[in-house]
Amino acid sequence: MRKRLLIFDFDGTLVDSMGIYAQKAGELISEHYGLGKEEAKKLYLKTSGLPFAEQLGILFPGDRRNSKVAEIFESWKEEVLHRLKPFPEVEPLLRELRDRGFLIAVSSNNLQRYVEESVKGWEVRPHFVLGWDGKEFKKGEPHVRFLEEATSLPRESFLMVGDSPNDLKLARSSGIDFIALLRSFPEESFRSVDPSVRTIRSLTTEELLPLLEEGPYPLKDADPVLPS
Repeated sequence: MRKRLLIFDFDGTLVDSMGIYAQKAGELISEHYGLGKEEAKKLYLKTSGLPFAEQLGILFPGDRRNSKVAEIFESWKEEVLHRLKPFPEVEPLLRELRDRGFLIAVSSNNLQRYVEESVKGWEVRPHFVLGWDGKEFKKGEPHVRFLEEATSLPRESFLMVGDSPNDLKLARSSGIDFIALLRSFPEESFRSVDPSVRTIRSLTTEELLPLLEEGPYPLKDADPVLPS
């Protein structure tokens, strides 16, 4: 089926943030759980693509320190939003995709207000900006279900682009196609999840467009939608 809606992961895919997030998360995990900073950074990256509170729940199941550390991390994120910039190729790509009639969504497990604030100054805005509500609305099936209802399009016409194996797992569990961006993780990390996954090494029109099926039917352009 022709792809009509492209869903982009946010951190590490559209925005150069994974390095600064991993550094801070490594410091917090090292400080509160007694691990070395490098080991802590690796654990953060290994579980990236999930809300930080869920990452801590996976890494330290049932630990009473998890909620406090997650709160510290999320508060720190709010202070660095102004430092998060899209990669240089992002806005030209989004402009080209919109011109070709694709609908574009950002799907992130950052808090909703953080994602909205981060994209506010972009010249080319996605149609949908979806974050985490602190509860059940998050990347994966909840976002996919929302987009199905908002667009009246079948999820078979959706495609997700992400830089984490966890993004791939979420896409597969939601029954949507996926392209892996080899920026934060090596190709074998994705192949271990799905040997048939398609990959790109940069988020450019030259790499992405050839992997999309024949262009979608023209769609009327729309203003970005920011869910409440």
